[in-house]
This record gives sequence, C-alpha cells and structure tokens, in this order.
Amino acid sequence: MRHLLSLLLLVSSVAGYAGPRSAGPRSAGPRSAWPQQKHRFMFVPGVYYYRATSYWGPDRAVQAFGDNGRFQSVNVRLYGEYGLSDRLTLVGTLPFATNQYKSEQQTIHNSGLTDLEVGLRYNLLNVDNRRYLSVQAQAIAPLYQNASRIPYLGYASSGAELKLLYAGSLKLNNRDAYFNTEAGFRRFFRVGPRPVDQVSLLATMGWYVSPKNVLIGELSGLISYSSLFRELNPVNPTVNTDFRFAKATLGYGRQLGTGTWLYANAYGDVYGQNVGIGRGFSLTSVIRF
Repeated sequence: MRHLLSLLLLVSSVAGYAGPRSAGPRSAGPRSAWPQQKHRFMFVPGVYYYRATSYWGPDRAVQAFGDNGRFQSVNVRLYGEYGLSDRLTLVGTLPFATNQYKSEQQTIHNSGLTDLEVGLRYNLLNVDNRRYLSVQAQAIAPLYQNASRIPYLGYASSGAELKLLYAGSLKLNNRDAYFNTEAGFRRFFRVGPRPVDQVSLLATMGWYVSPKNVLIGELSGLISYSSLFRELNPVNPTVNTDFRFAKATLGYGRQLGTGTWLYANAYGDVYGQNVGIGRGFSLTSVIRF
C-alpha cells in the first residue's frame, strides 16, 4: 500500500502545479469531486464483469481454487447525480449482481439487488473552476438477506461512508486532461456480531487524445478489517471481512453526442492479501441532461 499512497500524492502534486484551465473536463465520470450544476442530472448505467481462478492467501502466497474452480460476477449498476445547488449534489447507486462459483464438483450461483447507496456531496473549495475539493457522505442499505443461497451478494448489513475527493483539470503535452483522487472510510455496522471497517484510495487520470476521445488510467485500493478474521473461502468470497488489494484499470472513452459518453475499461488485481486474483472489464455510459 505504500506505493499506492505514493501514487496518490504524486497525482495530486502534478495537478496542483499544472497549467491553467478555465473549465472542468468534458467527460469526467461519476463519483468525482466536480459538483453537479443546479437542477442538472447525470445518469450512469454500467455493466461490470469479474473473474478469478486463484487468490492470495493470508501470507500472500498464490493459491489456485481447488477442482479447477472459478468465481465470476456480473454487476449492473445504475448511478445518478442531481444538483440540488451549485455546491450540493444528491448521489445514489442501485446495483444488481449475479455471483457464480463453478468447479468440477459443483456449480452454484446467486443473484439479486445488492447494496443501495444514497448520499450527498458538498463542494468545499472551488479554485478558478479548475480545482475542486469535496466531501461526500452516504448511507448503505442492503436490499437482500444472506440465507442459504451462496455465493453471498454482500455483507447484508447497513452501513455508512465518508469520502474526501480532490479533482481538477490540467494540460499534458498541450492537450486537455483531468485527474480525480479519493480517500474514503466505510463501516458496515453489523457483519455477524461485529462491524467491518474499510479504507479506500483511488487515483484517476484522463487524457484527451482528441476532443471526442479520452484515455484513462486508474489505480485503486481497499483495506478491509474486523476483529473477526476469516480466511478467504473461494466458494463464498464475499463472506471475507479481512483483506486488502490494489487494482489497475485502463480505459477508453468516446463522445457519442452532446452530453453523452461511452467508456470501455479493462482491470486487474495487482496486489492483495487474503483476496482473489482476478481480471475483468466494464462498459459504462455517462449521460448528462
């Protein structure tokens, strides 16, 4: 995690000393520090696929799933933002997931709505419409119960999240670019008899190769911990509460029309402990109106 923290600091430093720019990026995606304009709405539907056949154990040794096992997950997420004012933005996410574990011995799957997230983001600082510092608070409400069906869809616990976001615009090789950095703390109040705490970090950079095309690079990480340690169970990985990972993402975005962008991303786990080693891709669209 030391290297991930270094990257976050580096991105923020580069952005702080970048050349001037008068407006925000054209295609900045969801969950960034940019405030939504008053009475304007942003809708972001997305499909995300993830697949893993091995994992890092508690000692970071790589282990394959037994019996040629593999875990895969397909998520459909509907994310939205609405500008209540030029500083205050209402945010929300409605996700649906299908989780499956398949091996030579068995095939099990589970699907349904997962954790509804609703919250507010407030813009604390706006520097010449080029740098934005915002804070975001969200409530988490599970739309499912963990009974006999596995793999679980999540912790089935209510929770809350507080996040600090810093973003802005800059120039790279005389072309427009943007960055977004985030640091968050999330608590699930009751997973079994105890809470689960998670710390997340993210750094994103977007670079416009032309007015309608953007390349995106991202590093993100998560540390999850609780007083009840559980080693990863490949058949039911979402029961795990004590793990850490870092993920790298490369993406491409294309403007389809006024206020509409389409993104394709590929991502993979690059570091982890007590967590699956997986790869995946996503397709998302950002629609503003």
